[in-house]
Amino acid sequence: MSKIVWITLFIFSNLFAMEWKYQYQFVLKKDQIAKVKISYRDKKVYLRDGEFDFRWTLYKNGALVTFSSYQKIKDQHVLYDKYGLDSFEVELVPRGANLLDRVYLLVVFRSFNSKKKRATIDIFIKDDNVKILADFIDPNSKEINIAK
Repeated sequence: MSKIVWITLFIFSNLFAMEWKYQYQFVLKKDQIAKVKISYRDKKVYLRDGEFDFRWTLYKNGALVTFSSYQKIKDQHVLYDKYGLDSFEVELVPRGANLLDRVYLLVVFRSFNSKKKRATIDIFIKDDNVKILADFIDPNSKEINIAK
């Protein structure tokens, strides 16, 4: 009986273990714009470019009001400091024939420092088949940061 439990736990732990191609953490003041430049590869040549912009405008009662845009699509999200309500996804590349091959960006609200009035935001990019290149542009840094 215990072997079955261990095998089941091993299988499920591997299923839910995410490996992120890119990871970056931004610490942003109100209306400070964080950017991620995306280059999409078509048949071994990087052809399409896009830019994901992100900012927050209000923090009240544990809720962070955010604005983002990617490929001329603008979104507004309210993120809470509770698990399950603290993130949103943006699909970066159309899925095509293989529905399991997803390339997406995940924005996660980590914390808010009320004394400094800064929000900590993590950005993760899932890209198993290496279809994109990403450059993270931090407004608090003087250089472009490339995460690997």
